[in-house]
Amino acid sequence: MRSNLLRSNGGVVLIPEICLQIAGETINTDPKSAGSLLRLSKDFNTLLSNYECSISKCVRDTNKDKFAYTNVDQATILSSRIPPGDIVVSILSYPWIDEMHCRRKTIDFLVEHEITEMMDVTNSSGWPTLNIAKDELSKRLALFKRKSLHLLYKLADCTVGLDETSVIRAQQSKFLESLSSDDLASLGVIVEVLGHGFFTMTKTALHASGLLNNTAVPPANASRLYTPDTTPIEDLWNDHWIRECMCVFEDLVQKYGPAFAYAYIEGSNDRMRRPDFWARSKMQNGLDNMNAYEMGYTMSYASLQSVVWRVFCKKVDCSLQDSWNVARERAEIQMEGYKV
Repeated sequence: MRSNLLRSNGGVVLIPEICLQIAGETINTDPKSAGSLLRLSKDFNTLLSNYECSISKCVRDTNKDKFAYTNVDQATILSSRIPPGDIVVSILSYPWIDEMHCRRKTIDFLVEHEITEMMDVTNSSGWPTLNIAKDELSKRLALFKRKSLHLLYKLADCTVGLDETSVIRAQQSKFLESLSSDDLASLGVIVEVLGHGFFTMTKTALHASGLLNNTAVPPANASRLYTPDTTPIEDLWNDHWIRECMCVFEDLVQKYGPAFAYAYIEGSNDRMRRPDFWARSKMQNGLDNMNAYEMGYTMSYASLQSVVWRVFCKKVDCSLQDSWNVARERAEIQMEGYKV
């Protein structure tokens, strides 16, 4: 390690402004490089530590559009690191830059992934039912998904630093009450979309696995197939277990944000950390808790999605039975108003 990185081997003192500019560009391109840069020398560590906030502001301003849906303005947020533990990320810091880029990539991935699919390939059925060209509809759908995933991040971040379940649920309810009816509609819709996508992916992977005809072979999309430990092979024909998993998946997406969906879908590609193992363990815990409640062994809170719909119904004065149709109509109206 060099004792003074601000001085060249020939004795020429490097201007701190140049060092900061280079460091800022490097950290923006590769946020994880901040740790290596801080360890280069005492002088460089001091320089980067003193200007951490300034560099972070420059990165934020440079990526204004890219960070538009990452909850960039909240002072403290949850980490997307899996497992998250009790890690809290503070705004305008080097870990925060890394988190913002991570969230941007997660949003980009989910927007294009089949789990957020909202129409078939011909757009001849399903919704949205907007009478516009497919290319323009695709842009409006993508924007709706980004805005809705932003709300999911906000819902997860509102519990930062909280541990007790009762306190967390109270804070979540408070956050939901603060949302407009349109935001509640978007939040409710995106969770339903993610849940339906999970259901479809799981069923497709199940049929491809060979488990249903006792010719099980590892399918190409094996990482998408999760079967509960307690589900006998003969019960896999019944969709009931998939629907139970779907409910747990939706609840975990609301608790941990879009990062959970990403970990579940793509986690197997991270051979070192395998975040998909963590996601599956959370799924199993959720199913165990659900079964314990159904058998009368434990008490349980209502699903967070049911709270979303309850608050939404109260704000728009509609019945729970009509909530989906009303929310869907509001989502379409929002899409019509986008400038794309």
